[in-house]
Parts: sequence; structure tokens; C-alpha cells
Amino acid sequence: MSQSSEVRVEDKTVHLVVLELHYHAELIKTLYEILQCSNFKITLVTLPSVFKKTALPTTSDDGQLSVYLKKDKESISDFMGRMDPVFRSADILYFNTIRHYWRELNELPFVATSMIRIHNAHCDFARFSHLHRPVINSLGILSHLIRKVLIGREWKLKAQVFEKIDYFMFANQTISDYVVNNGWVDQRKVLPPVLPFGYLGEKEYSADQKDTNTVTIAITGKVTNSKKDFNQVFQALEACLDALDYPIRLVLLGNAGQKHAKSIIRDFKSIESDKFSLDYSEGYVPSEVFEEKVAAVDFFIAPIQVDTHFRKYHEVYGKSKMSGIENDILIYRKPSLVVSQYRMSEPLDRVVGYFDPTPDSLASKIVEWTNNRTFEKVQSAFDNMDSYKRDVIAHNFYKLCREIM
Repeated sequence: MSQSSEVRVEDKTVHLVVLELHYHAELIKTLYEILQCSNFKITLVTLPSVFKKTALPTTSDDGQLSVYLKKDKESISDFMGRMDPVFRSADILYFNTIRHYWRELNELPFVATSMIRIHNAHCDFARFSHLHRPVINSLGILSHLIRKVLIGREWKLKAQVFEKIDYFMFANQTISDYVVNNGWVDQRKVLPPVLPFGYLGEKEYSADQKDTNTVTIAITGKVTNSKKDFNQVFQALEACLDALDYPIRLVLLGNAGQKHAKSIIRDFKSIESDKFSLDYSEGYVPSEVFEEKVAAVDFFIAPIQVDTHFRKYHEVYGKSKMSGIENDILIYRKPSLVVSQYRMSEPLDRVVGYFDPTPDSLASKIVEWTNNRTFEKVQSAFDNMDSYKRDVIAHNFYKLCREIM
């Protein structure tokens, strides 16, 4: 293709209509922040409760963003019907999340090329073979199968929607390969994951006056053992504090005010000393407070409970779904220790150290990263992650959209 024709193609605006009827507000915000860098017109169709959490304007000054919200007391079916001209005007119909409303979605005009972001591969493609703890949860699963599957026809309606959708995109290449290798989706319908859930942060998240005599580590997300093994971190710190050359400060970057967090906080406070201190919040952490705290962090720890579930279905972090730690590492440019069952792909693996899911292994890594200041040595790798820069992601996604339109 000649240079002049490439310019003409790049000048053509792609109208992306984004539908979100559930909860992934943070991904909508990220999507807009990325695609601002390229020639997209973005129309968001969503719920007021979701849109409020995005903190986006209802329209942008340059006309790149427009928003349509469901009215109070308006049914989803009526809302979708009112949006019919919007859906028909799209070049790409982009489903950010689909969890239910299968009947209503089946009524949409699938005129434009459509793609869907998949968040839970087992729930969407291997439901019966991946029911979560079928013996222990037998009554709940039976109720789910009767109410949602037999009466609600969820599986059948979902299959009908997925049959109409042209393309599927997953969070990363590992999950894409996992789904294709299992034969759950035709490989020709699986797009390369050129639009990740996060991007490389452009802001400098480092404290102006960092205390170099203390090493600050952090765990992101809600303080609960259901998603992360806080007990493992406690045991590791308890075992290694005497071997550290620097005092450790642990910051819990999530709500620690819930009942299930009390025992976790109690454990960490029991080892507070001149070698260890704890910082946590009993409630929602405002963004400005979060950013102030994360600026002082030297590295994250991600003690991910890789075996998890979504609704009644067993999911595996790093295999059938992605952990948010990947986005945290990118946006805040912070290296991380990650449980070895969750493997990162290039280039993220350059800023990651792995530990086996045991307190001894994690303790050994904490000592190594702290005493050798490994977190400082790997920091420069963030400067060589061009594929995660906003303008590069936007350019690659634009090219992909032009190819499939």
C-alpha cells in the first residue's frame, strides 16, 4: 500500500459503539483514555450507575465521545429498542461485558461488525465441565441450573448471541491460546489481544521525598482471603523480618474495613516493630489518597488465589481469566512479586519475580528483592514496553478495526 493511501485510510473515522449493561466501568474509562489517541468516534450505551463510576463527561469537546443512558424505569428491552438507530450507525459494535439480558441482546440489529470482550472463559464457553465445587455446592448449582438454565434458557440464549457475534477478544495471548486449544471458539473468530485491559502509565508514580531507608511494599485490591492469600504474606514476613537489611512498610491498597479483614489486620499488627509497619484504610480509598500511597511503593506483592469462581463456575487466574495485578503493574510502573502459578507474558515478565505458593518461598523473595534492591534494577524495563503505550495500542486497534470492518 502506498504512503498516500495509508494516510487516506488513517483519516477515516471508525465509529465504535460500546455497550456496557453490567459493571466494568473502569474498563470503559481505560478504553476511552486509549482510543483518544486515534481516529475513533466513540458512542457509549450504558446505565447511569455504570457511567457515574467512569468519571467521564457525557460529551467531549472534540465530539469524539457521546453517551446514551438508560432512563429511569425504562426496561432494558425498551432501552435497546430506543438505541436501534445508534447500533445501526456503528462501524464496530463492541460488547464490553455481557453477563445476562440474553433475550434483549438477541433482538439487537447485528448490522455492524461485532466483537465481545470475554472476562470469564469457563463461564462463557465450558459451563457444564467447569461448575465450581459441584459436590460442596450441589444445592446452589442445582438451583442455578433449574432457574437460569432450564427456565431462563440462559445457556441457549447465550449461544445464540455468541453465534451472531463476529469476533472475540481476550485479555491476553495466554487466555486466547487456552480457549482456542480447547476448541471452544473457532480460531478464525478470535482476534489478537491488541487492546489490553490496561496501558503503560504516563504519570510518574514516585514520592518526591522517598524514604530510602525503608522499603515499601503493597498489595492492591480488597482485603480478603477469597482473592489473595494474605495469610501467606503474614507468615512470610513473620519468618523473614530478622533477615532484612531495611525495615518493611506494608501498604494495603484496598478496603480493609469489612468483617473478613479484621483477622488479617490483627495478624499483621501483631508483628509490628522497628522492622515492620502496616498502613491500611477502613473504608473506600479515594483516588487522591490511593495515588499518594502508591507513589511511595517500591514493589507490589500479588499472592493471587489462582483458583477462583465467577457465579457458579470455576475460573483460574492466568488461564481462564486475568488478574488486575497486570494493570496495576502497568499503570503505576511498579515491579511485583507474583505467585508462580500466574505467569506473565513478554514484556511484563521483565518486571516480575515469581515465588512458589508457600510462605518460605515468598519470604526468600522478599529478602532478595529488599536486600539487593532488585525492584530498582528492573525498573528501567518499563521504558521498553512500547506495545503497552496508549498511542501504540490505539494505532494497532484502529488497524485491526479497519481490517475486520
